[in-house]
Amino acid sequence: MERLLCSRREGSIFIIDGSEFKHLKALRLREGERIEVFCEDKLFLAHISKITNSYALCSVVEELPLLLPKPYVVLYQCIPTELSLMEEVIDRASQSGVFKLVPLFCKRGFHGKAKVQEKMERWYRLGLTSFKQCKRPKSIQIENPMDLADLYPREEVSFVLDNFGGSLSIKEIDLSKESYGIVVGPEGGFSQEEVKLLKNRGFVPILLKPYIFRTEMAGAVATAIIMNIANGYA
Repeated sequence: MERLLCSRREGSIFIIDGSEFKHLKALRLREGERIEVFCEDKLFLAHISKITNSYALCSVVEELPLLLPKPYVVLYQCIPTELSLMEEVIDRASQSGVFKLVPLFCKRGFHGKAKVQEKMERWYRLGLTSFKQCKRPKSIQIENPMDLADLYPREEVSFVLDNFGGSLSIKEIDLSKESYGIVVGPEGGFSQEEVKLLKNRGFVPILLKPYIFRTEMAGAVATAIIMNIANGYA
């Protein structure tokens, strides 16, 4: 079943226009068909009641439950120096099952805080686009960026991907917990001071095998492994 984003809502009627309406037309959807509509952080089953030349009206059938799979994985991603790579990070993190993404400013990453703030709305929209495609029950949450120096473990298990000093693999971690935090460095990796800081604060260094992944891929790979093993898929 196709999934679309509601442009605005009037009572039990969803209005779809703009780029979402173009998507509806591209999908060749017709009046009377049922679709999923995401509106106001909720997901609904609806049927298309009217299609005009510029918008579509959809009537609510029922609200759908948002059953989020566990565990909850929070990705703390150092913002790459090539800022456009964050779009790949968001898309892959969303598809792999990351619950929440927290962008980090670090020594070897992107430092333009004002520029990052300008990108937040676009990143949010990218998360919604991926949410439509991969059929997540809820869109990935993207928090405001923070400095790596201010980061402390928040989840039940917190680790840092360290392909140079890590010794444990993900299978050696207790995967029976409900929440995990993953810290990923930028293209050039963490500085020695940053790795030492994270370890001293309780982040466990993990090694992904057999190869070294790019920054835009590493967090998604680690998350996919955790989600699959924890849920008995692997």
